[in-house]
Amino acid sequence: MNSDEDMDERTTADLLEALDSDYQRCYQQIITRLDEGERDEKGNISADYEFEARQLIRAAFAYIEGAVFVIKIEASFNCEEKGIELTPQQHHFIFEADFDLNDKGEVVQKPAKIPLAKNIRFAFSVFAQANGIKPTLDVGSEWWSKLQESIRVRDRLTHPRSPSDLDVSPSEVISTVVAKSGFDEALHALISASKA
Repeated sequence: MNSDEDMDERTTADLLEALDSDYQRCYQQIITRLDEGERDEKGNISADYEFEARQLIRAAFAYIEGAVFVIKIEASFNCEEKGIELTPQQHHFIFEADFDLNDKGEVVQKPAKIPLAKNIRFAFSVFAQANGIKPTLDVGSEWWSKLQESIRVRDRLTHPRSPSDLDVSPSEVISTVVAKSGFDEALHALISASKA
């Protein structure tokens, strides 16, 4: 276990590197499983890959969600440094905070439940605002539609109701890989635009 002092020394870059490393390991494990599988005369592969597929999907979304949070925090810091004023509502969504009243009538903070697709769009938008650039997110792209499909699979895996909810098809794995790769490209384009 890390001490508080060690935790303070790690950066958001360390977070994203660790999450991406997890994803890459899961990806390699699936490739290994498929390589070990048997091919029929039509080229179809029979392999026991479902555990690795579920892990890959979980790792992809942990990375995407972590990156989205980092983008928003970076946007907040950039706004503060540049004197750009954000609305209270923007702050609410940047820090993913929601508010409620407890039994004593006191205001309490709780985590906000923000749908991932909306959170990604907001993160890219507020980051662009903070850096004085045009938003670069293309929600008409193939990876965005694959992301939508993959979110449904992730939700099914996270909240299974029947054994079949844990089944992951090869096309669902491919959709997740395309979504994660497209997200990475969009993220790099956003960061590059902010440095131009």
